[in-house]
Amino acid sequence: MTEPNRRALVKEGASAERTVRELRNQILQGRLLPGEQIRQEEIAEQLRISRVPVREALSILASEGLLTHRPHQGYFVTKRTAEELAQIRLMLTLLEEELARTVVWPTEEVMAELRSLHEDMAQMVDKPEWMDMVALNHEFHLRIFGLSPLKLVLDEVRRLWTLADAFIAIDYATPEHRRRTVAQHERILKALAARSRARFLKNIHDHRDSTDVGARTGMTHRST
Repeated sequence: MTEPNRRALVKEGASAERTVRELRNQILQGRLLPGEQIRQEEIAEQLRISRVPVREALSILASEGLLTHRPHQGYFVTKRTAEELAQIRLMLTLLEEELARTVVWPTEEVMAELRSLHEDMAQMVDKPEWMDMVALNHEFHLRIFGLSPLKLVLDEVRRLWTLADAFIAIDYATPEHRRRTVAQHERILKALAARSRARFLKNIHDHRDSTDVGARTGMTHRST
């Protein structure tokens, strides 16, 4: 491969990653609505890139479940029914319960990483640009669940979290909900530090239940 071709491939790869981030954020922020078609030429023009990395980005987002590809029609923002969302919640509840039951207590180094993620989220609670909290929340939980030896279960939870992120973002729409999340994360961290399995499981359960309520409210709001 010639050097110019190699540089072109690297540039297209970086453009595809940037496009994935941009489209994911637009979906999570509700700027791209469920059922809305994604037009490649518009995205390419908006980001000032060629259509090649746009096509790659759309394929990646479709594999994550955020987009749906319809043959001969194109890509559309995935529209989840209330029943589908309920199934995602059910699977997450069952699988996360197993992961939580089997986590190995974190080392001081891991606790420091979790506290750092927690502090980064806390600093965004009252800021108008809070969308990074969704990714930080994702990383916080999966870092904890990654302490479990059940790696195949963890892989499935990672996939389901990708599907659920859009609804978690809805739950973060108000500062009150963001503060609630940070407070609940604090309790989870204290239970981990104390190595109290009972407290840890209860706090994880309470946190999931409160997020589910927000997701159900958000789902109703967005589907009307």
